[in-house]
Amino acid sequence: MHLTRFSDISLRALMLLSSTDGGRVSTAELARRLHVSRDHLMKSLQALADLGLVEGTRGRGGGFTLAEGGAGMRLGTLVRALEPNVALAECFLPASTCPLTGHCRLAGALEDAAEAFFAALDRHTIADLRPESRTLVQLGGNRVGPHH
Repeated sequence: MHLTRFSDISLRALMLLSSTDGGRVSTAELARRLHVSRDHLMKSLQALADLGLVEGTRGRGGGFTLAEGGAGMRLGTLVRALEPNVALAECFLPASTCPLTGHCRLAGALEDAAEAFFAALDRHTIADLRPESRTLVQLGGNRVGPHH
């Protein structure tokens, strides 16, 4: 299983936003701290906003915050929502040309493996991934508000 860059950026943005204790972070600051382009970050943040996980404020002093309840999002649920295609083999695709599609036991084994992958992710939430204060300082930021 390989996550797309889009999902990777989305997960890292949520991790950093979860460490701000409700503080707003500008897209420029998030992009700088995550070492990604602002354009790529904005696509991820828009998807996260559509899922109700982040809230954005425009204008001077604007930025993004983790939405109420966003820290409790299960990772498996989130990755399923972000990844457009989690097909592990061609036979999972509608346009499969494999002659064994529909008659192959490998597909069942791969499906079991994918479900185990998501089940493992679902044991964790965004809050579980919250970076330590020491890590945030190394990334050039500080935790906003009280430390947990």
